[in-house]
Amino acid sequence: MTITVITPVLNEETFLRLFLERVTSFADEILIVDGGSSDNSISIIKSFMRKHNIRLFSNKQGTAYTDEWNESEVRNFLVDQAQGEWIANIDADEIFDDAFESVIPGILAHTTAHVLRFPIINFWRDPWTVRVNAPNDERWSNDIIRMWRNGIGIRYRDQKHHCTLKGPESDIWALPSERIEVPIYHYHYAFGKKFKFNDNRRGDVNLYDNIGDPDWSFQHGEYEIRTVPFSGQHPRTIRNYLGI
Repeated sequence: MTITVITPVLNEETFLRLFLERVTSFADEILIVDGGSSDNSISIIKSFMRKHNIRLFSNKQGTAYTDEWNESEVRNFLVDQAQGEWIANIDADEIFDDAFESVIPGILAHTTAHVLRFPIINFWRDPWTVRVNAPNDERWSNDIIRMWRNGIGIRYRDQKHHCTLKGPESDIWALPSERIEVPIYHYHYAFGKKFKFNDNRRGDVNLYDNIGDPDWSFQHGEYEIRTVPFSGQHPRTIRNYLGI
């Protein structure tokens, strides 16, 4: 079974080398759309293209999370280009657990599911703290669909940003699915700049104007920002990056 990884990027130099080191270990094909990066993202991608099956496309759309930004257009373009039997949509700040390579081949060979669900671990403030669900804020510790069979009509809904998947005739969650006990780790809020421009729409760190450093102690009153210590082990790629 072959796997195509699809990823849109915009100024992801903090994560791209880690991301590409990880996905090139299991992906048969990697498709990337750059949204107009002004940092070192393109040069990092091109350095990996010399040895790996990576196709890079360009679709400059303006500032992320504004009306100029059309995420579903970009992601559906990548879906249309994918040649693998399975598609894995993995963002540049997400890293699969090291168990992925040993577990997934057997699952793909025998599963009757159309979509695969994975537990997601969202780091918050640093690589040792995990944000979890709280009342009125149940979006941090849920399963997440990150792989599906290619060619059966699964696409992204027509949404400007944070678009969601849909099945050919029904909701994506109505399709046959299987939960895979291999975590995917989300490092966006763990290191690097921690917050991208215009990526604090709910005000969780009091940076509505996108200026300054995140205030990790800020509580805006609509819900609790609940965290727990990380009790697992980071993937080898991240351990090397952290020097542990």
